[in-house]
Amino acid sequence: MNPKEIDYQLLARYMAGHCSADEQNKVEEWINADPENKEKEKQLRQIWQLSEQKEDRLQGFFDPENEWEGLQRRIQKEKTPTPPVERDLYAEKYRTSSIHSMSQRIIRVAAIFLVAGLIGIFSFHNQYEPEQKDEQIVLREVSTENAQRVNLTLGDGTKVMLNADSDIKFPEKFNAGIREVYLKGEAYFNVKRNPEKPFVIHSFGSVVRVLGTSFTVRSYEEENTVRVVVEEGKVAFGPEQSDLEEQVLLTANKMAHFTIDSKDLRTSEVKDMQLYLSWRRGYLKFRESPMEQVATALERRYGVEVMFRDPAIKNKKLTAFLKSRSIKNVLNVIAMSLDIEYELTEHRIIFG
Repeated sequence: MNPKEIDYQLLARYMAGHCSADEQNKVEEWINADPENKEKEKQLRQIWQLSEQKEDRLQGFFDPENEWEGLQRRIQKEKTPTPPVERDLYAEKYRTSSIHSMSQRIIRVAAIFLVAGLIGIFSFHNQYEPEQKDEQIVLREVSTENAQRVNLTLGDGTKVMLNADSDIKFPEKFNAGIREVYLKGEAYFNVKRNPEKPFVIHSFGSVVRVLGTSFTVRSYEEENTVRVVVEEGKVAFGPEQSDLEEQVLLTANKMAHFTIDSKDLRTSEVKDMQLYLSWRRGYLKFRESPMEQVATALERRYGVEVMFRDPAIKNKKLTAFLKSRSIKNVLNVIAMSLDIEYELTEHRIIFG
């Protein structure tokens, strides 16, 4: 057996424990022949176990039949081998495997690999390599200042609303295998569904993977947290370089927090979606929010500087739904709610 290739069916039977002693020896010889082969076997075993033990967790995240048909269409389009794509921020190799006839479960596992971005780790069993073109992907960057929000339509039709004090990088045209963007700050995404091209958001050591849904991501570096809130659909969320089973699957009205420094990941129910989406309409909604946090929201919304003459006010907690476009009306509501005073100049608010 060539040390760089493996019979996919044989490897699948090996994973399932349904191969002969001779076949088992062949596979183990291949695994031990190259460190890359060990890594391939490890990745496939993780996906195999995931499909066997956690199939209910993945149900509905993608359509295996559609994924498989899409994979086959992509394979049919490929003609000649060429060097891998070079990327701006990540030098990655994407290769699609030619897979022989296999059981329904193997098809399902292949679909999982495609969605998770792992299908490219296997070489063709028949020495066939897909066509790939050298392509330099140039990223466009859009940033907002305080008091600004921007609506964007990406090259695939995905709609993005970028909140104040935020930054997003994305290619003018996505490559053939995956749609990747890079976010700092806060944005609402309505992702155009495309099972053949998963949509991936990178942010401060975390990654959000999705096929098509609507959700918001908040990742201000000073908050030391990346937060994902799902309005519709499903997304997978977790640390960069994590396996699918290490990530959390979020459905509608679910949210997750990823702590940037500790890598802690936790989930919870969303009881009031407007707490996380009201900024899209220019509103501010708070529930038992410390005034220090409210001050940051006011700075981003209105482009002002907020100061506290009395430091004790920072710890007062505000519950309010502020729909007014007028900063003076908003400040009046805050002052009456907390029984505090404020001063307003052209670019500064002083509480206390």
